[in-house]
Amino acid sequence: MKKRNTSSLPKVMTEKLLREIADEYLLPLFSGASIDAISDSSSSSEATVAYIDPQTIGFKVNKSDTYRLKFRRDQPFAQKQDPARELRVVEAFTSILAEMNDELKGELRSDLLSTFQRRVVARAVSDFSHDQQILTLLDQTAKWAERLYEGDPISGAIGFDPYRENSTGEPLDVFGSHDFGAVLSNGYNSLLAFGAELRFIDHHVLQSSGFSARGSPWMQAPIACWTAGKGRVAVALNRHGEILVFRDGQLLFARRNGNWHFLTHSPILGQMVVPRDPEIRGAIYASVLDASFERKGACIGIVGSGQSDIWQSLVSPADRVDHKNSERARALSGVIRGRPFQDLERTLRLELISIDGATLINHKGEILAVGSIVQISSSGTGGGRTAAAQELAKVGLGIKISQDGSISGYRPKSAKSSKVSLAFSLM
Repeated sequence: MKKRNTSSLPKVMTEKLLREIADEYLLPLFSGASIDAISDSSSSSEATVAYIDPQTIGFKVNKSDTYRLKFRRDQPFAQKQDPARELRVVEAFTSILAEMNDELKGELRSDLLSTFQRRVVARAVSDFSHDQQILTLLDQTAKWAERLYEGDPISGAIGFDPYRENSTGEPLDVFGSHDFGAVLSNGYNSLLAFGAELRFIDHHVLQSSGFSARGSPWMQAPIACWTAGKGRVAVALNRHGEILVFRDGQLLFARRNGNWHFLTHSPILGQMVVPRDPEIRGAIYASVLDASFERKGACIGIVGSGQSDIWQSLVSPADRVDHKNSERARALSGVIRGRPFQDLERTLRLELISIDGATLINHKGEILAVGSIVQISSSGTGGGRTAAAQELAKVGLGIKISQDGSISGYRPKSAKSSKVSLAFSLM
């Protein structure tokens, strides 16, 4: 009997296998996402990854697959013009699976998938097949994360500039194989830069140069600024052992507690119902990132227009900055000096919201209270910060930053509802 030639048959991946891999390796990258239990039928003429609606992405691995899974989240996905878009991550996910399609059916499946997420991260931030170089940066940074230097955790940063001419400098593995390489950058405002062949270009001491870095923690703003150059990628290790990946002037991925997370900034800004002013909204979001990556627990309430009578009942008069009828209020008022939240230095904003209790800001950015104990109704749920954020959401928007760095935002379910719902979550 003539043996059937299978090499020309179109590749397919079963829906069951794709679901298993997506549940384990794709969903953890995105807070609050899910995959629909029922897939859509799909023809070979349809793209492997595409927007179905603002909150749904359809995906499959091979053009010949006859189904397409639906990846969904309550908050809208970033659109095509946004560098921090989920679609790009899903495209990296499916393209790598397509390359592994046949091998995943064999005994090496578990071994292949054990390093899968880092490959998705590398491809999602790379240009023109530079994902192998980004993988090398990620692996070197991960090695430093597991080590100490003279008893202290290592923090450092490596930059990749694919469009610099080939350098004759030492290769990256020389810096990685010696102790001195781990302390030649600090992970905040200095980095080691390498070219397309991962040969040393330069050591940079960086300045943010007025760059707002709203899509980045303030401590890494200089590194984020460096990646605003075409195709540049930076991988930083902070003192908490977290690996941060920057591109296009913003933080795109973070690995904390062994898990990778994708950060998409514009959809979260869009879900902040108040304040309407984009400058104030951006300042609040930037400070939320600062608190998250400095591991400072915080609770922020943004009071909507026309809610003055209600918010005043949630806090003690002694906590109100404008009343100045306590030593604490007078001291904080002297520090703030009547400036709105968005005009304060980011360092000061972080220090204020890190004070135990809640910080209240109105829709104009005026600081109403700092370190306030919020009066919780019986409908509050979860821990103290969660309950306080949910209570503050009734007057506009409540944001909780946990000490582990996770971020949750709450808002009213409807204009006149006393119930609140989750507006966004991150990490």
